Order: sequence, then structure tokens, then C-alpha cells
Amino acid sequence: MRMRPTLAFFLLLIGFPLAAAAQGDIRLGLGGGLTLPLRADADLVKKGWMGMANLAYFPGASASLGFRLDALYARNVFKVTDGHRTELGGLGNLVFQFGARRTPNRLYVFGGGGYVRTQETGASFGTVTSTDPALDAGAGCSFGVRAFALFVEARYLNVYTSGTKPQFLALTGGISFGGL
Repeated sequence: MRMRPTLAFFLLLIGFPLAAAAQGDIRLGLGGGLTLPLRADADLVKKGWMGMANLAYFPGASASLGFRLDALYARNVFKVTDGHRTELGGLGNLVFQFGARRTPNRLYVFGGGGYVRTQETGASFGTVTSTDPALDAGAGCSFGVRAFALFVEARYLNVYTSGTKPQFLALTGGISFGGL
């Protein structure tokens, strides 16, 4: 008769994630775009590119407020010397969506923080690496069909490091899957 508790445990184990997913909206996004250096950073590096992935969760049937984890990789070439700078980071953002819940056609704003690993490589100075806190904020829109949407967004990212802070505006576009 030990079969009933084991069966109940496995049904609970399988049913809990399904019930959690039914209670909210989970989306995976992949994208890329252009980075525009700002302020003093614009004197050091040229325009670059950025790739990103994100995972968003919006709890509840009518929730407009959600949480998003962003991973990013950006690369810019130095203006004055041979070399480049790369940023690899992870950020946690609160997201607020405007518009009807059951449509991927929405406007949204986001903001949050995390950590970014900055690596500067050049012939005259070798490689310098640091991992520092960062803040970001931005806005975007998505449009598409139920489980598939395209998105465009603008993001301001500021990395708090010693010396000249990497600061840039990222203009990205991509595709997201899931949810709704």
C-alpha cells in the first residue's frame, strides 16, 4: 500500500509546475542590436553591438507588473588605440506593461540592476577585467500573435566602475516565445 503516497507525490510533483504556469505568463526573449556610448564613454569607444536573452514572468491572470531576468553581451571598439571592450552581464528588472492582458501587442517600461563584467583588451595595456554593479532602465513595445511576438526596446545601462564608467544606450530588437 506504499504505492498511493508515492503516486500522490509524483502527481503533485508534475502538477505543481503546470499549475504555476497556468497562474502566470512566462516568456523567453532573444534579441540584438546597437550600442551607443554616452557621456565620457563616447570619447573612448565607438558604436558597438549587443546580444541579449531574457526570461520574463508575469504572475496572475491580470497582472501588468512582472519580473524579468536579462543576460547581455556587448562589444565596442576603442577610438584612440587598438583594442575593444566587452560587457557580459546579468540584470534583474521589474517590468510594467500597458495594454490588454491577453495580447502580445503591448508597451512596457522596465528598470533594475545587476552585475556586469567589463573586459578591456588592447595592444598597449593587455587585458583589464572587473565585475561591477550596474543599473538599467528602458522602454519597449511588443507585437505579434499569442505565443510569438517581436519586440523593440531602448535601454540605458550604467556600470559603476572606477575610472570612466561604461554608459550606453542600447537599441535592440528581437523575438519572444511563450506565455499568454
